Amino acid sequence: MAEPDACAHLVALLEGLASVERSPRRFLAALGRQAAGIRPGPAGLLDLGTGGRNVFRGRGFKGRFDDATDGQVRHFAGIAVATAILGPRLTRWTSVHVGRDQPSSADGELTEAAIEFATRILSRSLPVASAPGWVLDVVCAAGATKPPGGSKGPSAG
Repeated sequence: MAEPDACAHLVALLEGLASVERSPRRFLAALGRQAAGIRPGPAGLLDLGTGGRNVFRGRGFKGRFDDATDGQVRHFAGIAVATAILGPRLTRWTSVHVGRDQPSSADGELTEAAIEFATRILSRSLPVASAPGWVLDVVCAAGATKPPGGSKGPSAG
């Protein structure tokens, strides 16, 4: 049986969030909550420190981002929301020195992609409405498609 395409589920979730949330910070907070279980407020720092939780299990990421685990959606979303809270430099430092994600590893590469994603969303150089397409083009493996009927994960609320 084929692995679930978690990256496609991530894209579908982003589409749902983009349809209801225009604020970059609220968009990233909702992504963290719905894709990695990162709560808002101070509890979110605890969630980030413990790595969040896998909401979408599966694969579907480009080879350079695939660490052979089913947790890359959580990783991407957690780094994106950490970037919104801590900024890109501290997020990168924490990923390398606390998370032990070497920059040249799949997790290190995904960290950089998530930092770029969040930084571009926050600066509005990547509109929230364009976020799903960016993830599909940059992060997901070729041939990734949305799951039938959209994401089966949490709602955009």
